Amino acid sequence: MEGEGLRSSCYARIPPACPADCSVSYYNQSRLHPKKIPPACPADRSVSRYNDRMRIQTYELEELNFAWCHRVYYRWRTHRRQPLPTLAQLDREVLCKLLEPYGIRILELSTNEIDLRTLTSLQPTETVSAAASKMKGRISKWLGQASQPKKLQPTKLLGRGYFAATTGPSTSTAVEEYLAGQGEHHGYSDRARPPVFVRQFQRSEERRRILQTDHAATMLKYHVVLATWRRRGVFVSPSAQAVSGGWLALQSDHRMVIDKVSFLPDHVHVALGLHPSKSPAAIVVAMMNAAQERMWDSFDDTVIKAGVERLWQPSAYIGSFGDLSSSAVSTYIERWERKQ
Repeated sequence: MEGEGLRSSCYARIPPACPADCSVSYYNQSRLHPKKIPPACPADRSVSRYNDRMRIQTYELEELNFAWCHRVYYRWRTHRRQPLPTLAQLDREVLCKLLEPYGIRILELSTNEIDLRTLTSLQPTETVSAAASKMKGRISKWLGQASQPKKLQPTKLLGRGYFAATTGPSTSTAVEEYLAGQGEHHGYSDRARPPVFVRQFQRSEERRRILQTDHAATMLKYHVVLATWRRRGVFVSPSAQAVSGGWLALQSDHRMVIDKVSFLPDHVHVALGLHPSKSPAAIVVAMMNAAQERMWDSFDDTVIKAGVERLWQPSAYIGSFGDLSSSAVSTYIERWERKQ
C-alpha cells in the first residue's frame, strides 16, 4: 500500500566520526569496568537511524501491475521446405484452441503447404522464444496426428528456425518522435531550463550482438513507461543521466539494448530492444530496481526531499512496436493469402 511518505525532517545527517582515541578509551574502560559500559557513540546511533530510514524495498514481478500491448508476428517454414498438405488446413480457430492453455492469443493466421504466418498477442511475462517453442510443439503434434499415412510422415515437420518481429499501433519512427517531444508535450519547452533529459543511443556492432540468436531472426522493440512514486518530481538532469547510465550497464547481462530515454521529473519513457529469451516484464523489474538503487546511493537528498517511500509506482506500461504497424501486418497477411 502507498504510505504517507517519509518527511525530510526524519533524516538526520551522519555526524563526523568520533575521535579514534575516544573509541580506544571507551574500549579499554569497558574491559576494566564491564558494568560501566558507556552508551554507543552518537555516530553509531545516527548511522542506525539513517540506515533504517533509507532501507528500500526491491520490486518483485508478482507485485507489479502492467498495462500492455505485446504483439509479435511469427513465421515458420516446414523442414527443408517439404510440402505438408495438412499445414494448409490449419485455421485460426484450431490454433486458438491448441494454444489456449498457454494464454497465447492468435489474432491472424495464414498457412500453405510450406509456410505458417501468424500475428499473436502475448502476456508481458512471456518471452518470444518460449512462445515460439510452445506454438511449434503444439502445431507439430497436431500435424502428426492429422497427417496420413503415418508411416510416410517426415520425422521433422517444421524448420528449426523462425522469424519474429514485434508490432503495435506505432512504428519505430513514431515512438522516437514521441519520446523526443515529451518536453513540449508536458509544457516544459518554454522554460529556460526544461526539466527534461532525452538521449538516443546508437546501436554499435557490439550492442547488436547482444540481441543475436543462433536459430532465429528477430526484431523485438518495446516502449516502456515508468512513473515515480505518487508522481512526485524526482528526476533532474544529473540523476536522469546516472540512471540511464546504470541501465546501459545492464544491457549485456540482461540481453537488452537501450535505444532512447526521455526523463521527466515524475515519469520516464524508454525505447529498447530485447533478445527473444527475455520477457519485457522481467526487464522492467531489473530496470526499476537498478534505478532505485542508483538514486538511493547517489541522490539520497533528492529522494528524501521528494518524500518518496520507493522510487516507482508498482506498475508499468509495456507497448510493443515495430517498423510495421499491426494493421499493416494484417493487410500483408491478407494480401499474401490472396496470391496463393
